[in-house]
Amino acid sequence: MNDKSKALLKKMCFVLEIVRGACLISVALLIGLSLFFAFNKDVYNTLFGSIRIDFLQLMFKDDTALQKDTMSMWLPILFLLTAILIFIIYKSVQAIESICMITMDHTPFDLSVSNHIKNLAKYILAGGIVFNVLEICRVMYFKQIINFDLLFNPKYVTQINFDIRLHLSFLVFATLIYLLSYIFRYGQELQQLSDETL
Repeated sequence: MNDKSKALLKKMCFVLEIVRGACLISVALLIGLSLFFAFNKDVYNTLFGSIRIDFLQLMFKDDTALQKDTMSMWLPILFLLTAILIFIIYKSVQAIESICMITMDHTPFDLSVSNHIKNLAKYILAGGIVFNVLEICRVMYFKQIINFDLLFNPKYVTQINFDIRLHLSFLVFATLIYLLSYIFRYGQELQQLSDETL
């Protein structure tokens, strides 16, 4: 490998290390928030006077429109699922960083590179599943914590729908990355055959 490619891989490893650290800090903070909201029920009475649903922010005059008992159940779950998703991102970044390190020192057609790529496909699959579960929980959360009968005047608003948007593109990405691992495994076998011939 030439010096320019090695320098680029070193820069990439440096950036990935920063991203990995940020992910680890985020996971710790989200788990802390999940535990805080799970065991500190009084915070719901003082903290929440408004709630954001995508681009819409609802401001409340009093607490009657928010069902805070339901909120105390759902909010820690949402924080925990987000922490799991970011931990999966952390493991994916770690796998990519390992691939870069191996490629910098050896040939990319190495058995361990193929194994890291296969692990990356598993992380993408797991991350996609967790992301969709998080989307379902988020919609259920908003449906259950807002008392719509008190919030909206039926003369102007008759119905509000929260659509669950499942994203299945992660299946395609996971399949492509998994197939890529077999290409690298085959390249490793050809490399080994070439080395034995020489």
